[in-house]
Amino acid sequence: MNLNNKDIKNDPHKKNIELILKLFNSKKFTKAKQEIDKQIIYYQNSSILYNILGAILAAENKTDQAIESYKKAININSNYAEAYNNLGITLLKLKKLNEAVHCFKDAIKLKNNFAEAFNNLGNAILETEGAEKSIQYYEKAVQIKPNYAEAFYNLGNANYDLNKKETALKKFVQALKIKPNYAEVHNNLGILYCDLNMFDKAMNSYNTAIKITSNPKFYNNLGNLFINLKKFDEAATFFYKAIKIKPDYAIAYSNLLLNLNYKTNFDNGEYSSVAKKFRLNCKSIKEDLSFKYRYKKQPKKLVLGFISADFGNHPGGFFSLSTLRELKKKNFDLVAYSTTNRKDQYSQNFKKLFTKWNLIEKKNDKEAVEVIFNDGIHILIDHQGHTSNNRLPIFFYKPAPIQITWLGQGSSGIKEIDYMIGSNHTILKNEEKYYIEKIIRFPEISQCFTPPEFNISIKPLPSIKNNFITFGCLNKITKINEQVIALWSKILLSNKDAKLLIKSKNLGDFTIERNIIESFKSKNIEKSRLILRGESKTRKEVLETYNDIDIALDPFPFQGNTSTCEAIWMGVPVITLRGNRYLSRFGESINVNLNLHDWIAENESEYLSKAINFSSDINLLSRIRKNLRKNLLHSPVCDAPRFAENFSKILWNLWKKHYP
Repeated sequence: MNLNNKDIKNDPHKKNIELILKLFNSKKFTKAKQEIDKQIIYYQNSSILYNILGAILAAENKTDQAIESYKKAININSNYAEAYNNLGITLLKLKKLNEAVHCFKDAIKLKNNFAEAFNNLGNAILETEGAEKSIQYYEKAVQIKPNYAEAFYNLGNANYDLNKKETALKKFVQALKIKPNYAEVHNNLGILYCDLNMFDKAMNSYNTAIKITSNPKFYNNLGNLFINLKKFDEAATFFYKAIKIKPDYAIAYSNLLLNLNYKTNFDNGEYSSVAKKFRLNCKSIKEDLSFKYRYKKQPKKLVLGFISADFGNHPGGFFSLSTLRELKKKNFDLVAYSTTNRKDQYSQNFKKLFTKWNLIEKKNDKEAVEVIFNDGIHILIDHQGHTSNNRLPIFFYKPAPIQITWLGQGSSGIKEIDYMIGSNHTILKNEEKYYIEKIIRFPEISQCFTPPEFNISIKPLPSIKNNFITFGCLNKITKINEQVIALWSKILLSNKDAKLLIKSKNLGDFTIERNIIESFKSKNIEKSRLILRGESKTRKEVLETYNDIDIALDPFPFQGNTSTCEAIWMGVPVITLRGNRYLSRFGESINVNLNLHDWIAENESEYLSKAINFSSDINLLSRIRKNLRKNLLHSPVCDAPRFAENFSKILWNLWKKHYP
């Protein structure tokens, strides 16, 4: 809090101000206000008293009264830069962004070396104009005040948002040099280290943050790190710790549910139980929001709302773009609610499909719910389930009369979501009891793959020039558990010349790579049999990897989906294991629709024998390689017009059922 006031003739004695400040800093707000009341009898025109009173009221979340008090301070002393700054801080919290910007600029006009005001102006500009524009104000703040840890922290965050990770790293390190016990910096440094595949350093950063303060965000991030390390039980422990501190922590619940999907001893009942607790505990809006929908019973068009973080270069985008293109041609208006501000080469393809594009990244649940209701959405569709950056709690308040979840990885746990989209191959009748939603079954496929929109050729079978078979997997390393490694090791042991290519972003980390090598070595597979590759810069580079692979191996129980379609696009068939739950049937679902029934194994023994038999038939693999892309394009997996026609009929039938 900034209190400086050069015009002190109307203000109490310094010792009285110091007493009030001491009470304020000790969070003894009632006593502090009592002291102010005593002093204000004698100093009715004390701008500093009104400034302190504003700070106390703001700390008590009495924002309207705080604003009134700051304005009184400014009315008494129009040159009071600190009061303008404090008023701006309160307005910024209320998201009155333009007013906040004006206040900070007024403070700077009065005091051009006011580092705190420059930093706060950067925070406001970040909200209104983005990270790039905010940086100049943070830089000015540290130029004025070189030991300003908070401004260096903000510089780190802004550069991180701009994907300037090396610069962000330097700024975070500088902040810690000034303020070693700055927990938030240690936490964000951990996030950055994870992005850079430096997991040991990330672990140290998160643990340091937790030692300083027991923040649920820090435990949640540590849980995510343990998922990357494939230590799923430990990950769950940290998610539960986060939830214990913050029982309504929706993000931690979502991460816990995602974590359960990786476990080989997955329990449908446990998943359902956690999902229901998520719905029970994570309601952020306390007031009743009972919407009175105002729709024509027989509209000419249905307004469909889609909530997603993945309108862009992301698997969720690859499985929705072609469908949305086809739905746009039908009797629908499409409205987007993007939970992230994606700016990649793919995101522009989405924006032109929607009648209206809403960025709700920085809106709270109530604000987002009101936007959706006011848009007159008939059917609201969740686009991602419990994956990263979801906004599932929005669905608690039913801003649209019909709500559906699609493209997720299991039940949402939300009773207000009416339906979940599946297929005859992914959700069996006897499993419906594990879903709170009613299941909509598409006959063939529950999501349609959008082929890459760039040219990439399929090269001849690599084993012809190599004289050995190369098996491969381009899934997340977290899906390659010890049970999978044991089976794949048997495949390699059955063919002494064969090699296994594994490509995953996390293989850029020394610890992850070492663990993979050691896991295979424990199964008598030497490092020389493994081809390990890290992250590629472009999707095209990822797909080109398949030109080095003869046969793709699907992990389990968390199977590939995007990776399976991309392998097939590149002419590489995928051996998959029939699973016992939704996301353990992705491979089966795709192969069935391509008439690749022989590539679906009933058990691990059959998986092994298929790998041995197929790898010995080079002529078969060559024939498959030549025709697989064409077969994919002509299959239901890529038939967007057909899929959208089914989707359209289902959506209209749902509307007529609910609103006859």
